[in-house]
Amino acid sequence: MKKVLNIDIKKTNNMELNYKYVYVMVTTWENHWDNIPNGETYYPNERIHFLLDSNTCMENAPTLFIKVSKTEEPKAWIGYIFEIERELEYTYFKVNIERSIDPTDIPRYYRFYTPGWYLIEDYLIEDYEQKVIEGSELYPPFFSSLLNTEDHEKFEDLVFLLLKLIGIHELHKFERENQRGRADGFFVFNNLAVIYDCTLDKNFEESKAQQIENYCSQLNTTRLNFKDTEIPSNITIQDKEKQVWIITRDRSRIIKRIDNIKVREVSVQDLINIYVTRMKENVSGNELEKMLK
Repeated sequence: MKKVLNIDIKKTNNMELNYKYVYVMVTTWENHWDNIPNGETYYPNERIHFLLDSNTCMENAPTLFIKVSKTEEPKAWIGYIFEIERELEYTYFKVNIERSIDPTDIPRYYRFYTPGWYLIEDYLIEDYEQKVIEGSELYPPFFSSLLNTEDHEKFEDLVFLLLKLIGIHELHKFERENQRGRADGFFVFNNLAVIYDCTLDKNFEESKAQQIENYCSQLNTTRLNFKDTEIPSNITIQDKEKQVWIITRDRSRIIKRIDNIKVREVSVQDLINIYVTRMKENVSGNELEKMLK
């Protein structure tokens, strides 16, 4: 017996433009998304790449459905989901498909998404369709390497460039010869203080468990004092929101909280999306801070 999610799920008429969330759902399963028996399907909860709570669980939210295959071009549809029900290990929902999308209009970066349910924040429904089919023409050449390299040091260097492109200019990188067991760098942006570490290891939660605790301990102070960066630093972080970022090519999610410090996995694709937004729109410092948080 499935149990309805015990939260105040937001509902809205599909024709009203009064909410700012849309979903992207990616699968490799057969008969998805346009031929699902009874119109009902599910994701394992581990495939939901955001915190599904009363603020983000929304019925009738416009959704981009994508089916990827190793042998065929990806296919996509626009529609919405409804009757969301959550169990301990799975979340069930029904699918309504409104129309298909030409494969050439699927954003290139979604082809790198692993199967799962993704949340895109702050997109109004009337802007949604335009936003999801644009952006890749703004990619600098190194984005391809960033999304494909298996060289850890190259990945780390390219993430540093990406953070700079986003607009994080007070960005401190640790010297590589002093880096063993340490993070890759840190930054302070307005009221946000972040220690970040880049990894291609899919099992980083186990391999970096002690390091993550050390990063949180470093942030759990009033000042950051690092002598082994390119420029020695002594930065006040009292009253800042403090986060640890483990930057990967997988997904963005909250891993845990230690004291008042959020430990997040941060997808490079989500950072790329912020870059594209800044290229297309005027984004204030406060708005960029919200995106980063």
